[in-house]
Amino acid sequence: MATKISHPTSLDQLDPTVRAVVTRADVIVAPVDDGSDAAFGLAREAAINLARLGDARLVLLDRADTTYADTPRINELTRDEVAAIDRPYLLTQLDAAAAAWVEATAFQHSLPGDEALTDTVNELGADLVVVPATLDSPGFLDRLKHDEVEDRAVDATPAGVPVVAVADDGSLTLAAPSGAT
Repeated sequence: MATKISHPTSLDQLDPTVRAVVTRADVIVAPVDDGSDAAFGLAREAAINLARLGDARLVLLDRADTTYADTPRINELTRDEVAAIDRPYLLTQLDAAAAAWVEATAFQHSLPGDEALTDTVNELGADLVVVPATLDSPGFLDRLKHDEVEDRAVDATPAGVPVVAVADDGSLTLAAPSGAT
């Protein structure tokens, strides 16, 4: 069952399966971009709302500046550190979280793709991931793999860490675990 989310005012407005993972979450990770794909924006807004309702810390995984470096660059960044590296879109996203009374930081990982999500969740001990169900403008690797973002996120997230997918209409679903039918 999906929960349509705009701006819920209580956990009771969420589907019980989504509510259960939100109430257990201490750290929520949400991949974000530079604003070029509305699907990431919708998922980010949902993640902010879920973090607020569940009193969790939110980490925005910046996917806009990836490289194919031999050595991954992995950094958790405060708002001041984001300002220092000139990421205005990320500052706006952190400010939106702060306006909702959500503690938020950014996380930067230089490698593209699924490895960044896996590393981030492991590094931070995250216990919930929020992703768009599909992308408006998938990149080359997304098109090549022919996988939905939700499916790739489930496969990349360590076992036991739930993934909530945000559909184009704003509805939330708890994604089936990897290997489930």
